[in-house]
Amino acid sequence: MEYNIGDVSKILNISKEMIRYYEKQGALKPSRKEENNYRTYSTMDVFFLMEMLRYQTVGLSVKEISSLLENNYMDNYANYLDRYYHALQKEIDFKHLLKERIKEMAIRAKTSQMNLGKYWFKEIPAHDLFFLCNATDDEYDRIHFNEHDKEVLFDGDNFAFFESMILFEEEKNTWWYGINKEYSSALSISYDTGKTIEKELCLCTMIDMGEVGEFNRELLNPIYEYIKENNYTINGTIRGMIVCRGYQNNVFQRILEVQVPIKH
Repeated sequence: MEYNIGDVSKILNISKEMIRYYEKQGALKPSRKEENNYRTYSTMDVFFLMEMLRYQTVGLSVKEISSLLENNYMDNYANYLDRYYHALQKEIDFKHLLKERIKEMAIRAKTSQMNLGKYWFKEIPAHDLFFLCNATDDEYDRIHFNEHDKEVLFDGDNFAFFESMILFEEEKNTWWYGINKEYSSALSISYDTGKTIEKELCLCTMIDMGEVGEFNRELLNPIYEYIKENNYTINGTIRGMIVCRGYQNNVFQRILEVQVPIKH
């Protein structure tokens, strides 16, 4: 059975231009009639086109299909499918990780307003920290990243997993980008100028840091009073995790989840 290009286009629901592109790339070689040089397509040509369309659904480009058919077809095809399988598995693993991260962010955002001034205990997982800058209240030193850490942080796949974090050290505040160590391990992230804070049981609360320029350590005083009233003991460096910065009811807020390592 012979078909013209219009017939094939209708059968496979693809454009004539696409069929001609397959031919140009050498993936399809129709016959031509001697009297008018018109292309004619056999049933086998249509079968080949169907195969090529199926190849494209598993990620092969037209050029790759043409190359694949040239020599050692079965080996090339099997090797490609094996590579594609592992690429898909890697993508699925990443998407699963990102899904968990988005769920975590959504819960924190939904509960941030309700948890302002409230207290609860939570085991905070270990985090890897990338240094950002030193600060005194709302006065900040120059931000600096080395090239390796900058490349890791701002990689398109990595940055969604990082938190803007503050450590309330004795003489100063230090700002970091932190990432749950489980995420950093899954993403194979390493750092040059950072450190790790270990998993700890923390007393947590939400505070509003206020407008830019308003934040100071006195905002932590209600937390210290709560700890004293309940006979808790601070067992490490207090830290905070930025939940959001933006306007709520026409008021600018910077919501910080404060995490205080505690022993009773």
